[in-house]
Amino acid sequence: MEFAAMVPFMMLALALVWQVLLIGLTSMYASHGAAEAARQAAVTPDDMERIDEEARKRVLSPWDTPDVLTTSVVERDGARYARVTVVMPVFLPGTTGPWDITGEARVVTEVTPRDGVVEPPPGAQPSEPEEDDA
Repeated sequence: MEFAAMVPFMMLALALVWQVLLIGLTSMYASHGAAEAARQAAVTPDDMERIDEEARKRVLSPWDTPDVLTTSVVERDGARYARVTVVMPVFLPGTTGPWDITGEARVVTEVTPRDGVVEPPPGAQPSEPEEDDA
């Protein structure tokens, strides 16, 4: 009798643990996708299709479908960020809920040095030019 009374509570606890696991998995996919999108945006900043494709490579199905995952590059405080938003599944992967989980990663643009001169990092001592003994 006591076991029968506890089964619904155990099932509810199991469902809550499962939902927390789905939240963590969705968050992980959003952050991994954002990191890949930021890497690609650093190389091809104007090719949004390629950025989206690279972000989806790090996300497993069904989280990678177009109606679940969206990719964008946003500018904030003078810096660019890759943003991946994944719709949070409710109880079963593939079902969509009212919540979104967003991951962001900063896009570090690759810049060529001016005039071919590489400046030392801040705080480093400038190196002396080497002299030839010719």
